[in-house]
Amino acid sequence: MSALLLLIALLASADAAVVVERHVGISSAFSRPPAHPALDLTDPRLSRRGLSEDAAGDLSSQPEQVHLLPAGPGAMHVVWATRSALDDGAVVKYHKHVDGEDETAVKWAEATFTSTAYTAQICLAEGQSVSPTMGPRTPVRVEDLVALANTSTWAEPDAVNYRVVKDADDVIPSGWFGNPPWSKAICLAYNNPDAQYQSPIINVAHLTGLEGNAHYHYDIPGDTKTHRHFNAPPDSLKESSEDAAAGKEVHASTVFAVVGDTGQTEVTAAVFEHIAGMDDADVLLHTGDLSYADGFPPRWDTFGRLAEGVMDRLPSLFVAGNHDVTSNGLESQAYHTRYPSPHRSSGSASPEWWSVDVGLAHVIGFSSYAPSKGPGAFDGADAPLTGWLEKDLKKVNRAITPWIIVVFHVPWYNSNHGHFKEAERARIALEKLLYEAGVDVVLNGHVHSYERIRAVYDYQPNECGVSHIVVGDGGNYEGPYGESWMDPQPAWSAFREGSFGAGRLELHNATHATWEWRRTTCVEAMGTTAFDEDWFAPTGDRGVNCKSSNDISAQAMEAVDRAVFVRDPIACPNRGVGSGPGPESSGSGAASSGAGEPDGDARAGETAASVFLGVGWAVTLVALAYVHAQLRKERSERRFVIMNDDIEL
Repeated sequence: MSALLLLIALLASADAAVVVERHVGISSAFSRPPAHPALDLTDPRLSRRGLSEDAAGDLSSQPEQVHLLPAGPGAMHVVWATRSALDDGAVVKYHKHVDGEDETAVKWAEATFTSTAYTAQICLAEGQSVSPTMGPRTPVRVEDLVALANTSTWAEPDAVNYRVVKDADDVIPSGWFGNPPWSKAICLAYNNPDAQYQSPIINVAHLTGLEGNAHYHYDIPGDTKTHRHFNAPPDSLKESSEDAAAGKEVHASTVFAVVGDTGQTEVTAAVFEHIAGMDDADVLLHTGDLSYADGFPPRWDTFGRLAEGVMDRLPSLFVAGNHDVTSNGLESQAYHTRYPSPHRSSGSASPEWWSVDVGLAHVIGFSSYAPSKGPGAFDGADAPLTGWLEKDLKKVNRAITPWIIVVFHVPWYNSNHGHFKEAERARIALEKLLYEAGVDVVLNGHVHSYERIRAVYDYQPNECGVSHIVVGDGGNYEGPYGESWMDPQPAWSAFREGSFGAGRLELHNATHATWEWRRTTCVEAMGTTAFDEDWFAPTGDRGVNCKSSNDISAQAMEAVDRAVFVRDPIACPNRGVGSGPGPESSGSGAASSGAGEPDGDARAGETAASVFLGVGWAVTLVALAYVHAQLRKERSERRFVIMNDDIEL
């Protein structure tokens, strides 16, 4: 009965929550940092030495590039890098933290970890590596490549790998990146030992038995930063209702920070600072294109150091972007080794597609570069992504996770000529599936601008369709796509801007959610690259009274976009689809030493009682939604505006 009263209270307070947000906004305050040039490899924020509290100590076992990734129900990956292998028997320790408790008396759980490393040939897959649009500093210094390629400094003249390299043209032929075909890489000679990058040791621990919303401290072997901490993502509505019935505190909402196409420029640093200001975020959703290493492997390490200030305390979920996996897989090994996905816990055979429940949402992620419909061109293979996605959507129980959020890199809807209809085959193959399952929000990147799409289906505004949001504006070195917006703006496009920022999605309850995007910085053309293209630098009044060069969108001067999403299963029956078993048991409780594999594939089945409870909740939700809808209809408000922003139904 307590659970039923809780749900009634949530529904009854839905409109009240929206009214409050009209006045106070929905994002944590943050101070936009001043503009600076793009980050150089020598920047202290990218230095291993700068990560240690003991600058004079031995850093070989010092953890760096620490980040957290949800690994399934009640589980978390902790990933970090070290320069040497850790001692046998080393463990990650963690415990639930309670304010005021005696840290010396707490009982620490222990988790073992697996370690691996890889070797990669140094290549360049993008001209931006040596002539970035977000200049003037280059991510890769040509003089370093020349020094690495010049084997004449150590090889014997009669050796097959003897080569005299004097300047950049000997490494990158003139016009290599300035002429078609555009998708190509150039690698240093395979038989040059200096052309091989050795990764650090990548360690992955698997924490289990985590309680939703609980605060945890964790210690990594060899760490000079004691008691790192994080909040475990909130439980689903079922567990929250059971907690309420037991008199426990219930997390009222679920908050996602959202970013994409980050790279590692000064703008990226500003965007990460923006995200760090979202103190109430539960999980960061990254829409792909992380490091922009583009074949130069050390850039995976520098990205990890830059992101650590956010990702060692904010659990993050990722999907692969083209810069993470393409150029014939130059980046795939680094991406998959460093950023494991929760695919095993979601019944997926591939790390390229996965799902996980976070509070009120069932979150699905998949690679835009995994074929969505077979047969394959070469061997006739089917597309396993599609089959898995169909099964996963059927498992969703809207009474347990009322919202469905899907994340992939390449947008299906985008009114910028950049990447327009690039994913049309995937849209044709999968859009009907997402529509019929009542997916609420799709998050994408790839287009280096921000755009919010109205609820849409098959290029027509449709109140029962999916709301698509493009956030490929995380600060990467390729610059903004603001000069090629389609004119007129399509009816399905609500807001678009060619600058940089990040978003925040808050699911208040089973029916209402709010979205906000804030510009973090603008950029202005400051010169030309080696390819005679404009390069940009951050500028403007800390992202407020400014617009990026060549941004021709009608919203070019708007620093903030807000919207409210309303789930109405009566008006849109597809929003009520989903009475499956829902999330499977996490086997929560006291975590044991080394329990579970790093992929988190140990799961327990739902009991008959859990299924019965889920069905009961589904019936209750539909009935209450009907009553709620009738009250809304009395006000005759099918659409309304908050702060001059669209409200999507």
